[in-house]
Amino acid sequence: MPPELYVGTSGWVYDWNPDGFEWYASHSGLNAVELNASFYRYPFKAQVEGWRRRSPSFMRWSVKVHRLVTHVYKLAGKAYDRWVSFLELFKPLDHLIDFYLLQLPPSARPTSSFVDRLELFIKEAGLGPRLAIEWRHPDWFHERWSEWCAKREVTVVSVDSPELPSTIINTSGLVYVRMHGRTSWYTHEYTLDELSEVLGKIVRSSPSKAYVFFNNNHDMLHNARELLELARKSGLKAPGLF
Repeated sequence: MPPELYVGTSGWVYDWNPDGFEWYASHSGLNAVELNASFYRYPFKAQVEGWRRRSPSFMRWSVKVHRLVTHVYKLAGKAYDRWVSFLELFKPLDHLIDFYLLQLPPSARPTSSFVDRLELFIKEAGLGPRLAIEWRHPDWFHERWSEWCAKREVTVVSVDSPELPSTIINTSGLVYVRMHGRTSWYTHEYTLDELSEVLGKIVRSSPSKAYVFFNNNHDMLHNARELLELARKSGLKAPGLF
């Protein structure tokens, strides 16, 4: 059975958006969103509540975990306390959040000590497939680590970027793809052939659901819409849209 497809952009504060999240929710034509700003700062409670009120019921969220957890404390020491406070802040929106995105720093290699920290964090977070892990060091991109994550029932983020393998990884029955840019980070405009290639890889990986988030700044909205149009023509389902 073909996967349900959810497509969005990594944030919404860009020159293509005239009116913030309200415009995104009503006029983007997308059915998912990845919150990137939460990596840099904790939002106010009123902001989270506002997103909850304005978000259509069909729109699925991914929330990027604050860098204090991943890049400052590196999943050790005060990291878990910061995580708990972060999770508490997003409680009003939690029913719409399909993933909490844990982007590891490029310096984080699969050493025994770091793997132990990651395993403990996975266990204590208790999110299962809702915890999406994005690797940034090439040493992680081996079948061994995909299998490691599959055994722990977490989702591995597939990346489309200039410097890292572009394999579509299905570890939990879900596929999560971040489209950073094929030839350059954040500035690449995807061609229809490239989008069709990615869509084909997703379908062949046989997930129940697939999430694709575009992180290529000025071209993200129209590339996301183009991917959805390719999906529609291919007979895929995008809940809330077609």
